Amino acid sequence: MLKSICDELYQSFLAELRITTSKEANEVMQLSANLSVIKKYLQLLRLNILEQGFKDEQDEINFFKNIKPKFLATKIFIVERYNVEQSKQVGTWNKQFAFYDSELESINRFYQRNAYMHQYYRLGLTELDRSYFLRGKEAPSIFIYEVDEIFLELSTWGDYIFSKFKACEMLQEFILQQIKNGALSSQQKYPETFQSKALSWTGESINLVELGYALLDSGQINNGKAGVNDIFKWLEEHFNVSIGIPARRFVEIKRRKRLSRTRFLDNLRESVNRKIDDEEAYHPGKLKSRRS
Repeated sequence: MLKSICDELYQSFLAELRITTSKEANEVMQLSANLSVIKKYLQLLRLNILEQGFKDEQDEINFFKNIKPKFLATKIFIVERYNVEQSKQVGTWNKQFAFYDSELESINRFYQRNAYMHQYYRLGLTELDRSYFLRGKEAPSIFIYEVDEIFLELSTWGDYIFSKFKACEMLQEFILQQIKNGALSSQQKYPETFQSKALSWTGESINLVELGYALLDSGQINNGKAGVNDIFKWLEEHFNVSIGIPARRFVEIKRRKRLSRTRFLDNLRESVNRKIDDEEAYHPGKLKSRRS
């Protein structure tokens, strides 16, 4: 019930922001109008929570981990986007690119300063949710507590930093688009850092068959509507490899007796877990890896 109410409120929030943004040509007036809309919806969100309450701990965790950060992230992003636009360098394309590149580096430094929580956010971990996203918990020592003024009585230790992570992702996307637009409009070569490079599959083609069927049967592409031929044709074209007839290659996998039928996917899982374990070794408080 609470989730559906908040989802509807969020869609109305985004729609009103789009309308407000399209009406105001002046950047200062646009920022002011956007902040007014944001304040209105943050207050509506707060009132809904105070009236509805949470049915259980999981409901409360979901609100502070996923719902509230979506609203706050939009506020943070709009302010930061305005600051970037106002600070944008005037001059040659190289000068503008250097400015945008420094903004991206600033975001990366923020991630590095908050590496522990960013890893928790990025990996979608849940083990410490009760400490980070339930009210009234003892303060963790790994990050600084921040609160939005509208939510003084509705805040947890982790919701604001999750909001900032989401806002940084939005800001990164905006800056990368500005770089692309600037390169096209100035007819400059798109910086190699941001160019898509051709990739070739250099492993065994049967490994790609495992991956392709995993993507197909788990419904990860086009909401599960992509067919086997669509997926394997895309893999062949983008990885510059010949797979052959997928159904026949899949028979090779089913015939495996001595080794795991999904040995490639097993190796991928082990590689990712090993990387997580290696990175955690550099932090004093280790995050528990979520094993699938």
